[in-house]
Amino acid sequence: MVDVFDEVEEELRKERYMQLLRKWGPWVAGAAVLVIAGVAGHEGWRAWQANQAAEASTQFAEARELELAGNTEAARAAYDALVQEGPRGYATLALLHQAALASEAGEAEEAARLYEQAAQRSPVALIRDLARYQAALSGFDTLSSDDLRLRLDPLITGGSSFALLARELVGAAALRDERWEEARRQYEFIQLSIDASEGLRLRARDALSVIAQSAPPEIAEEVLPEPEAMPDAPAIAADEAPILPEEDSGQ
Repeated sequence: MVDVFDEVEEELRKERYMQLLRKWGPWVAGAAVLVIAGVAGHEGWRAWQANQAAEASTQFAEARELELAGNTEAARAAYDALVQEGPRGYATLALLHQAALASEAGEAEEAARLYEQAAQRSPVALIRDLARYQAALSGFDTLSSDDLRLRLDPLITGGSSFALLARELVGAAALRDERWEEARRQYEFIQLSIDASEGLRLRARDALSVIAQSAPPEIAEEVLPEPEAMPDAPAIAADEAPILPEEDSGQ
């Protein structure tokens, strides 16, 4: 009976981790908004030199106002006009906003398609990597762990700023598909990486805990143990306090 309860607990823990990943993923795009805006501004400046940016800037501002007002369909149409006719910087930004709207509407497949287009359109490596990561995240529920690894491997092996996040997504897909060795390898890499954020390390630790409890013994035994907390310094009893030499009074 105890084994049944342990199994149910681990399944719930695994599901909570997957839910956290799905909630946290879109935040990456939100956190990168300033970077994207800066890149788009730079691309817009180059386009302005070609007498195109003024019109594109106005179109984008109007599309953004429609989006903020909740007029989703009109905003999508306005963004699409930028995608078709705008300079590359604004077209990329419009595609990212279209993809975010599709994701919010629960259209995961459409969101993934739009993110892929943004990755192909953007002339900036950072934005391409962001769009590729978001495309993989949008397709997480339908892509196999092999497909996800194939899509994200350029980020992992190419020194991308999204390399560790890509590793986490590959590890999550392997965990979902019970490919324990692959999942363990990805999460241990994250846990040992000096570049991983504290939040990323905590999620990796939780995933490794699931693996240690659920994987076959030959895999579970290889999971790195959690780092132990440093023990508190023992208190010094009054009768054990060191005796300090008396100060020389000079007399």
